[in-house]
Amino acid sequence: MNVGVVGCGRMGRALGARAARAGHTVVFGSHEPGFAQEAARSAGHGAAGGSYADAVAPAELVLLATRWQQTFRALTRAGSWNARTVLDATNPSTPDGLSLLLGHTTSGAEEIARAIPDGRVVKAFNHVYAEVVAGETRFGGVAPTVFYCGDDAGGNALADRFIRGLGFDAAFVGPLSAARYLEPAAQLMVALVEGQRQAPTGVALGLLRNPAFREAHP
Repeated sequence: MNVGVVGCGRMGRALGARAARAGHTVVFGSHEPGFAQEAARSAGHGAAGGSYADAVAPAELVLLATRWQQTFRALTRAGSWNARTVLDATNPSTPDGLSLLLGHTTSGAEEIARAIPDGRVVKAFNHVYAEVVAGETRFGGVAPTVFYCGDDAGGNALADRFIRGLGFDAAFVGPLSAARYLEPAAQLMVALVEGQRQAPTGVALGLLRNPAFREAHP
């Protein structure tokens, strides 16, 4: 699959590199193409780098991993979204990352969907530390769960396949408005790492399932 990565911070680099290792064709995009090219060199596996538009234009799936303060500028510079599936890994956090700017009546994901009505936004990966993504960490042989939500059936199905293809468990939690719960879940992880000094590679969320009950799928 052709995968574009918008944002070349820790999460963007980790997701892009893991996608490249999994066999996807990856293009990193940044406001500074040099940053994207360096991320591509680090990822290897034929990854490329350029502008935001360079990453989005060939992509079937876009991984959005910008800082919140840069997100809407990046969306504008990326050009047409043309029904592409966008996995939103951002959080509407304050600059120090310790609290959320939105909640209860909307979410960062919903605001992004309003900004790019021609895209198919799926919230995913926002509650997983980049160090877990980069290290392909398993916890006692169990893969961490990536919870995701979205309003478009096709986008949700693509997200599910992509998440599982990277080696994670995937759990669909409902429409995009459920991002109002997933974004605070990311702050729970911040509380564990920043407040309780847990190692970023040592904590992740998981979902226990009773096999006697049918699992819901998008």
